[in-house]
Amino acid sequence: MNYIIKYGKNFAAISDSVSAEVHKHWLLQMFLSCEGNLNIEVDGSIITCNAVFVNMNTVHKFNAEGKIHFTMLLDPTTQLGLVMRRKVKDKSFYVFPDEETAIMQQNFKNALLKRREDDLISFVKSIDYKFASCNIISFDERIEEVLELFNHYSCEDEFHQIKYLSEKIYISESRLAHLFKKETGIPLKSYIVLRKLQSAYELIFKGENITTAALNAGFDSPSHLAYTNKMMTGMSAKNIIRDSGFLKVF
Repeated sequence: MNYIIKYGKNFAAISDSVSAEVHKHWLLQMFLSCEGNLNIEVDGSIITCNAVFVNMNTVHKFNAEGKIHFTMLLDPTTQLGLVMRRKVKDKSFYVFPDEETAIMQQNFKNALLKRREDDLISFVKSIDYKFASCNIISFDERIEEVLELFNHYSCEDEFHQIKYLSEKIYISESRLAHLFKKETGIPLKSYIVLRKLQSAYELIFKGENITTAALNAGFDSPSHLAYTNKMMTGMSAKNIIRDSGFLKVF
């Protein structure tokens, strides 16, 4: 079983077959078991728990070992990402309290029992609603403007340059890079790569093959996309896509 769900700029998966090698990325990642414990290696140590958030830029490794689980990759510029950054703070990971975990697990089990697309999507929405609906956080207005530019993402070469973005909001490249990292927690150059990867997956969700998605998202080649994906997820893009059901939340 492998469902991949797009929720805005965040991606989630419900699976029992994930095996990710050691990797790190500029995303926060949530893991939730259906029942029983999951074993996740974070910074070289095994964390055994039912639900955990792994911080950005943190080395981790995960094998589902045949257990059904939910995982979610959070863009740090989304409301849910912002809220979870505050929970994790400067730690490598955050283990959810037992009471909070029990509620999420029950909702997860209910969605799995019905196994309908609407119920699986509703479960993903419930995670966002639980943590982000009452915690509206905003960035510096200049960073908000940059993020709005990314909402109209273009694969044109100039869009991938900090110079282009700095000229649009009338501040220097160095000032923009510093401000973006301070506000979002992620270097601007790394965020540009992340948005390219997100764009490629959005195109794959629409039915494009990996080659077309890679080139249209701004990667130099399909192999460049494959390399970036492997570095950031610990998995092959082909393996992720193979035998997966794709669901999209609008």
